[in-house]
Parts: sequence; structure tokens; C-alpha cells
Amino acid sequence: MLRIKAHIAPSGIHGIGLFAGQPIPKGTVIWGFDPPVDQRFTPEEVVPMSPTMKTFLARYAYSDRGTLVLCGDHARFMNHSPTPNCGNDPTRQYTLALRDIAQGEELTDNYVTMEDSWDVFAGIIEPERM
Repeated sequence: MLRIKAHIAPSGIHGIGLFAGQPIPKGTVIWGFDPPVDQRFTPEEVVPMSPTMKTFLARYAYSDRGTLVLCGDHARFMNHSPTPNCGNDPTRQYTLALRDIAQGEELTDNYVTMEDSWDVFAGIIEPERM
């Protein structure tokens, strides 16, 4: 769940994005996994889902340690950047500010380094990318 003030707005990167609602100092925790708001789905749980649910997960979830993680808040609108201002902590439990972020700046992460391969979901669901 988001740990900072943020809002969604039109993005020049990809339609809608997540934007800082406050100045964020480098090292600040941006997001952390907080059930039941945030959820994890195993391949076995995804198999019986409807095509509509799978399409939603393909768009908004990310792969982490053999599960799909779905952010239950606006964090799911964080867009990809090859030069992100956010990234994982070493334990991959939190998303941190990689540098000082100005209020109103779009929050971004590098999808290549933030998530695992979707191979465990091959034939079940195909990810949407960037």
C-alpha cells in the first residue's frame, strides 16, 4: 500500500500515471505489500479465473517469487522507465525513492528489475508490457 501522498493523472509515458502528492526525499518508502489491500495470486489461483480477471491481472499485476502481486491502491498505475525514480529495497518488500522526487513528478519504476519472469504463468496468462 502506498506510504506517501500520491494521485493518478494523465501521463506522458503511458496514459495514466502515479504522481507524487508531496516532496519525497531519497530513501523514503513509497510502497509496501500490505494484505488484504494488496494481494498475491498463485498460478493455481489464476487458472480458474475468467478471461476478464486475467486481462486485469496481465495489465496491473507484477510477478514476484512465483506469484502475481496486485496493488490494491493507486500504486498499480506506476509506469515503467529505464531511468526510474523508484526501485526495490534489497528484500523486495518495499519500493523506495531512488532520489529526491518533487511534488507533482511522475513516480516510475524499471519493470525489468522490479519483477521476476512470468514463466511460471506461461499458458495461463500473458503479461502486458510497457
